Amino acid sequence: MINRIIYLLLAAVLIFLASCTSLRRYKSFAKTGVDNNLADVSLFGSTLSQAKAARESKSLWDLSADAQSQFIKILNSRYPDNESFINSLNFGYLKDEKELFVRDYTHKDLRLVFSVSKMRDYSKTESLYRSRLSSADRVEYIKISLVLKEPGLSFTNWNMYSTEYGSINIGDVSFSRSLDITASASAPEKKSESGVPVSAEAKSSLSRKEDQSLKYRYIKLSGRLNDTGIEMEEEGTREIDLTGNIIADVSLEFDKTIEILTRINGLKDSLGEFNSPEKLYVNNYLVAVPDLEKIIREIQADLKLEFIYRNVRNGRRTFPEWDDRVEYYTGHKESIVSLFKDSEYVPGFCCIGTGQGGNRKEFVNLDRGNETAYPMIFSTYEEASAFSIWLMDWLRKNEGKSVKIGGQLLKFKSKDLTYEQIKGDPGFGIVTYYW
Repeated sequence: MINRIIYLLLAAVLIFLASCTSLRRYKSFAKTGVDNNLADVSLFGSTLSQAKAARESKSLWDLSADAQSQFIKILNSRYPDNESFINSLNFGYLKDEKELFVRDYTHKDLRLVFSVSKMRDYSKTESLYRSRLSSADRVEYIKISLVLKEPGLSFTNWNMYSTEYGSINIGDVSFSRSLDITASASAPEKKSESGVPVSAEAKSSLSRKEDQSLKYRYIKLSGRLNDTGIEMEEEGTREIDLTGNIIADVSLEFDKTIEILTRINGLKDSLGEFNSPEKLYVNNYLVAVPDLEKIIREIQADLKLEFIYRNVRNGRRTFPEWDDRVEYYTGHKESIVSLFKDSEYVPGFCCIGTGQGGNRKEFVNLDRGNETAYPMIFSTYEEASAFSIWLMDWLRKNEGKSVKIGGQLLKFKSKDLTYEQIKGDPGFGIVTYYW
């Protein structure tokens, strides 16, 4: 009889220990409430840059970290001390990127940095339903949406979407050091469903072992994109708080119009002396630029956050969450954010003429004859400056003469450009085209 009681007690102890598994997400949860003050999101920063042309060739850095290491090991075993093989590798990534000749100013890359925060004033209790904040609370789920308010531009595709956890290569053994996971985490030679030899080990006093795939401990990322907005979702698993920064790299496209730009070649000879007008060559080319009539000075968007907050009512003294009694609260936040201003996407084209500072502008035009004339628009200030120096030098040396380049006359205020026409005008020089 006594032995039977002992066996029953041992069985009860085993059942209790088996029930204390770290695979459980909580011990119990209560009815969900609504509180919009528990979490918030803000646009920490944004950067707009010219879209880069896709590289025609691939390199080692286009592979994942695990693929890079495996590829190098294979090559090292197949081609040891093979100098000809090493010399044939592409070292293009070591060279500086060449400045590309831009013909399309309507495609831009936009980097957005969102910051998700939560309420940390543990002394306040009136904002929660029959509960209070604790250091064990966390934001378990968030959905962030960003919708453009103005027409004239649209999202085209994702370039990158990463967070503090999502950028970690979780199939690598070294992750246990970088994230400071407890010493019980290891990577024995046991393959998961995906074939990756990764697992975690947790031992109780009875040396019971639990195998689980470590990749499920990290947040799940998903995103959607349409012409006017982007949407991102994150779902954290055990002990992962979703507060922090989120990086989203997307591409934008503006409604476009066409401009004719001018490039003057042959300003100087091989000795560095200025050439005469008949030796200059005019190159005109078309570029696509944003349609400024459809774009306002400041691009804004509606930023929205939907979240689920995990409030621990009991059991907050331990890091594992399997023994927590929790309540889930939902909430949302909305705000209007500024993405960028027109000075960041309007091309900095320059011309030769007058009218800087908001006054009416007059540009030097190229006249092809037959009443067809167009302004000389240079893509950069440097190009406009180089031509302006040549032009002023030639006009001073040839007073009363008009300038003809590549068979086209230079016109200013509907007249042939001469030195007498601009002599004594302090405002004549380099002016911006759009401002």
